[in-house]
Amino acid sequence: MPEHVLVAAFVSAAAGFAALSAFALQMARRHRERFERTVDRSLRGAFLFVDPGSIHRMSMLLSIVITLVAWVLSANPIVAIVAALAAGALPGLAVARIRRQHVEAFRQQIPDLLMLIAGALRAGNGLAQALAGAAAEIAPPARQELALMLREQRLGASLAESLAGLQRRLRVEETALFASALRIGTESGGNVADALESLADATRRKLAIEGKIRALTAQGRLQAWVMAMLPAGIAALLGAFDPEAMRPLLADWRGWVVCMVVALMQVAGFLTIRRLVAIEI
Repeated sequence: MPEHVLVAAFVSAAAGFAALSAFALQMARRHRERFERTVDRSLRGAFLFVDPGSIHRMSMLLSIVITLVAWVLSANPIVAIVAALAAGALPGLAVARIRRQHVEAFRQQIPDLLMLIAGALRAGNGLAQALAGAAAEIAPPARQELALMLREQRLGASLAESLAGLQRRLRVEETALFASALRIGTESGGNVADALESLADATRRKLAIEGKIRALTAQGRLQAWVMAMLPAGIAALLGAFDPEAMRPLLADWRGWVVCMVVALMQVAGFLTIRRLVAIEI
C-alpha cells in the first residue's frame, strides 16, 4: 500500500478523533451548565445555598464509581451502562425530593401562618407589620419565604409583585389561595382577618383529610414498591446462589428482551398502583 494512502488514512482518523473529542467536550460542557443551572435554581428555591459545581463533580465521581463496581461485579457492559445512567439520575432525584419536602413543609405551615397574620391584623397592625411579625414567629421554611417577600418590598416591589414571586416559587393551591386572599383584601378592602381565618380553617381541614388518605393508602403504596423491587431482588439472589441458571438470561439477546419486557410491565404496574392510590381532594 502506498505511503500516501497510509498517511491520508492516519490524518483522517486523527481528524475524526479530534472532531469527536471536541463534540464530546462541547456536549459535556453544555450538560454541566444545564445541570448547574437547574440544581442552583431548585436549591435556591429551597433556601439551600450550595455550590452546584461541587454537586456536579460529586455526581460525576459517584457515576464513575458505581459504573466500575457494576462492571467488576457483573462483567457485563450493558449492566455497567444501566448503572451509570441510574447513578447520573440520582442527584436530580435528590434535589427534586428536597424541593418537594420544602414545598410540603410550607403547605403544612399555611394554617398557622394565616392565623398569625389574622391575629396581627385584629390587633390593629397593618399588613406589612403583620407579615413581619409572622415572619419573626413562624419556623422555616415559611419564615424564609416571608422574609424574602419583605426584602423584595423594601427594594421597591409592590405587595402584588412579591406575592406573584411567592406563587412562582411555590406552585401549590394553598399558596395561590393565600396570595389571592391578601391581594383581594388589600385592593378591595373588607375584613381581611375574617377571610384569612376562614381560609386557615378550610386549609387545616384539607390537610387533615390528606393526612388520613395518606395513612389509609400507605399499604397500597408499599405494595407498589414491593412489587417493583421483588423481581430485581429475586434475580440478584439467583445470580448470587446459582449464577449458571441466570447466565442465559444475561448472556443471550433473548434473555435481555425478556428482561426489558419484564421491566416495562413492572413500571406499568407500579404506575398503575400509584395512580389508583393517588386520591385528589
